[in-house]
Amino acid sequence: MKAVHLRHTNSLALSHFRQATLSYGQACYVEAIQHYLAGLKLGAAQHHYVYADLAKAYEMVGEWDTALACLDIALRLCQDSTTALRRKARIIDEKTCYDGLVCSDDLRQPPPQEFYKRLNVDTVVPSQQRVNSKIFSLTCPVAMSPQTVWNICQLIHRTYAELGEILGHYPRSIVPISIRNTNDITTSQRSLPQWSSGCYDGSIHLAYCAAREPVLGILYALLRHEWVHLLVYHLTDGCCPVWINEGLAQSIARPMFQFERFKLQQAIQTRQQLSLDALSKPFSQLPAKYRKLAYIQSAAIFEYITQQCGYSKIRDLLRQLGTGIPTALAIKQTLGLTLKDIPFLDIS
Repeated sequence: MKAVHLRHTNSLALSHFRQATLSYGQACYVEAIQHYLAGLKLGAAQHHYVYADLAKAYEMVGEWDTALACLDIALRLCQDSTTALRRKARIIDEKTCYDGLVCSDDLRQPPPQEFYKRLNVDTVVPSQQRVNSKIFSLTCPVAMSPQTVWNICQLIHRTYAELGEILGHYPRSIVPISIRNTNDITTSQRSLPQWSSGCYDGSIHLAYCAAREPVLGILYALLRHEWVHLLVYHLTDGCCPVWINEGLAQSIARPMFQFERFKLQQAIQTRQQLSLDALSKPFSQLPAKYRKLAYIQSAAIFEYITQQCGYSKIRDLLRQLGTGIPTALAIKQTLGLTLKDIPFLDIS
């Protein structure tokens, strides 16, 4: 937020907006929302920038409708605000995608009575509750409602079945899954970096930030992404190039957003497309401004490969990689493609 636009604002309101910006940068989105709202009560209600930034904070906790309402206010104050218009299009895109991922009557059914017997407070960490099954062991915040925990369990079973069929592999042992609400913990206590909401390291770790319940669509996409990493690890014996691992996970987890496609096209037009060498390094090691592009570019690569070759060929590719065959040769033998044949893969 640019201070020049707020120079006549109440000083206490301005301090709230500054703290909101700081909280947002630390991925403390609920806290950021609280500061924006507190500042708006004290003044600056005429500044569309504040509502546009508040909308972005609501977007990050998955409160799409509230975010869109804030952007409508911003556009009433400044109808040609490119920032507000861009964010509105992006949020509508996200809402449509994530709502569509979990559109199922199964998630409207209440938990069966026997489920409550399996849902227990963790004996080691009382702030967490645990559910065990033959497929997974789930740990999540004790504040999470039984209905939400039940829905998550249903989504895990769905992920197990659907991704097992896609990649032709199922975990041979119980999968540990932990879910944490970062709104309840300090930044120093987080196990994941601020820019990441998921990790697979032998267990699946998922994070969300919300004042109440998580957004199931977002959590489901994260779960699918990390579950792909789990399967790829076992199929390739841990020998999968980063761009293949991340591209496959991202493309399976959810459809690409329109604004992501636009970002990729911009990168190509301005010759900022990432090279194969850059995509072969862990994305965590890339400069922050390139991480999102790395995921988008890798997802686009596998969207193309899936359309051209199908998942059966991708399964063959993963198994070949597990034998230690060089990547280019494995791709040639299984997909019938050279690296130069694959769009969005810059090998220069």
